[in-house]
Amino acid sequence: MQHCCKVGRLTATYDLQHAARDGDVDGYLRARWLGQDEYTETGLRPLKEWFNKQLLKSVYTDHNRSTLATRVDADYEALSGEEPDISLLGELEADGIDGNQLRSDFLSTSTLYRHLTDCLSESKSNNAAEGDSDWEADKVDYAKEVVERSVRESLQSLENKSMIPEATRSTIKTEVILGCPECATQVRFERALERGYICQDHMASEITGPSDGG
Repeated sequence: MQHCCKVGRLTATYDLQHAARDGDVDGYLRARWLGQDEYTETGLRPLKEWFNKQLLKSVYTDHNRSTLATRVDADYEALSGEEPDISLLGELEADGIDGNQLRSDFLSTSTLYRHLTDCLSESKSNNAAEGDSDWEADKVDYAKEVVERSVRESLQSLENKSMIPEATRSTIKTEVILGCPECATQVRFERALERGYICQDHMASEITGPSDGG
């Protein structure tokens, strides 16, 4: 059976239709993204996380593993980071679950965006997109994923030319690092967003709390 893209394939593979009202995952994603029906307009990141957690719950259910929200949230956080929690991967393996396969199957922001815009033919106006509380982080995520995809394609070519053997087996890390123009302080974009400033000494507002040491 052919599927429109990774979203459609995963929905069928992991039987995720039951996770959405009326069994319509696409309709649910569309309504939340656009703010239709009774839903508030939602950014790509929370929609991606919803989908991936439903996938994780489905696998846990099949392997008699707890699907309590707190467990799923914690395990998803541990699996979806740049470096997975090794102890969790071991626990999953003991339960017959391939954690690395789960990580590979998790949707990215760009994959979900392409599904909404290409497969479902939906779009947001610029004003609507900027009204989305997560659009800034979504845009950075998308840019990082585009860079990683381009690097992966280059590595495949270099491997084919025998210029870098087994290049495609490598991991790729793309970071957006923000630096203070007044001192040597540097911080990852995600960290700056989380704590609300780049450099507390030179680039923080008066209402910023005391330094957390990070």
